[in-house]
Amino acid sequence: MHCVCEWQAKWNKMSDSLTWLEFLSQAKEFLAMSLDLNDSWQLIEKDNQEPNSFLKYTQKVKCANELINVEYHIVYSISYQVPMLYLQAHRSEATWNLFMPDAPRSDLYQMLTPMEHPVLFRPFMALHPCRTGEILAQFGKQSKNRILTFISVYGPYVKLELSNRYGLIKENNQRN
Repeated sequence: MHCVCEWQAKWNKMSDSLTWLEFLSQAKEFLAMSLDLNDSWQLIEKDNQEPNSFLKYTQKVKCANELINVEYHIVYSISYQVPMLYLQAHRSEATWNLFMPDAPRSDLYQMLTPMEHPVLFRPFMALHPCRTGEILAQFGKQSKNRILTFISVYGPYVKLELSNRYGLIKENNQRN
């Protein structure tokens, strides 16, 4: 028992975990920013059960000579207590070629993992969350919305880039 408590205390200091209610609150705050900026994020709420809500964003991304429709979901990971990014391109081979064209497949599997979506129970690609808490902790108290920080840090790896206006709107809201 003593070892488990020490490990948990060390983990809590190293990581920036979120409770489900914190995730949901910050997701709603992020959605409000998106609406203010006329961006097209949505909050999908399957029901009131934990964790059956997620943020959704869809965009077209150029891959070779075609546009690929990519759907992104920011979902709460119960196991890791952090946001987790799931994505789906309309062609699975496009996912590999689009996001990591020069990386060997073995490297891709360390970052992008085929997983069942925890709310929709369908196959998606996911960025593995094992180091997310540790990475978010590096932002310390500077990050008032860890979902915004999470998308800003991880999104560019999968062609999901937020407008700089998100940072400006957050900064302006803090001043008021």
